[in-house]
Amino acid sequence: MRLLLPTVTLALLLAGCGDSDAPAQSGAASGQNSGAAQPDQPAPPAEQPGDTPLTSKSQTLTRESESCPDDPCSKVDLQWLTFPEDAPLTRALESTLLEQLSNGADNGADDGASSFAAVADGFLSDAREAAEVESMGWELNSKVSLLGERAGLVTLQLDSYEITGGAHGMPVVQLLNWDRREQRRATLQDVLQPGREDAFWKAAAEVHQQWLADDIEADKDFRDTWPFLQTGDFHITDQGVALLYNVYSIAPYAMGQPELTVPWSKLDGLIRERYRP
Repeated sequence: MRLLLPTVTLALLLAGCGDSDAPAQSGAASGQNSGAAQPDQPAPPAEQPGDTPLTSKSQTLTRESESCPDDPCSKVDLQWLTFPEDAPLTRALESTLLEQLSNGADNGADDGASSFAAVADGFLSDAREAAEVESMGWELNSKVSLLGERAGLVTLQLDSYEITGGAHGMPVVQLLNWDRREQRRATLQDVLQPGREDAFWKAAAEVHQQWLADDIEADKDFRDTWPFLQTGDFHITDQGVALLYNVYSIAPYAMGQPELTVPWSKLDGLIRERYRP
């Protein structure tokens, strides 16, 4: 046997030299030949609809009455967003903002630009009639801001301001949450775990009580006059779930539009895993 081993070794070396021009085997093939199992490579995660960056374009429309710059001068200054790669989101935003600006009135236009123009013209027409009685200019403004996107959930803030006489104008705010993966508007119920709505509002009410005690040092009269209310305007942030309120909802006009944030420490088991940090 001792004489056989060198002979076998020499034969193997000669065989290797004779096959020097053969292509090298891949690691996978080599592993199969040697009997070693190769681990499966994990497949890359499937790209979800809405995972691509969201692009937007700013749109503006301005109008003013014929009397400008003399009094009474009425003006309309509207700003909103369109999304070239997401037509359903554009339509949802435009319809929501138009309803906010026109109090739900049907302006009869078919597309966004014409609809906003119809709102502006109608507002200036009403201002013209009012000017015959009261020499005061009217004003209508709007602005749309992209607050952020989380796991395909886009949050847009829709602000408007209208003044048609009186001591002050009326600001209105809405938050539009749009699920880009499912192509529909998302409500607070959509981001909560099933059956956890009552627990969420209990946590929100605790934050409200802390806000009354620590932030504004509210007395009993304030608490009785401005009780806690639920709202559909929410925004998921790194700090928690922010709830936005309009004037005259949970505080007087002078306090503006309050925002309460329910921190993540109070949201354990309440929010769907997709939206958590």
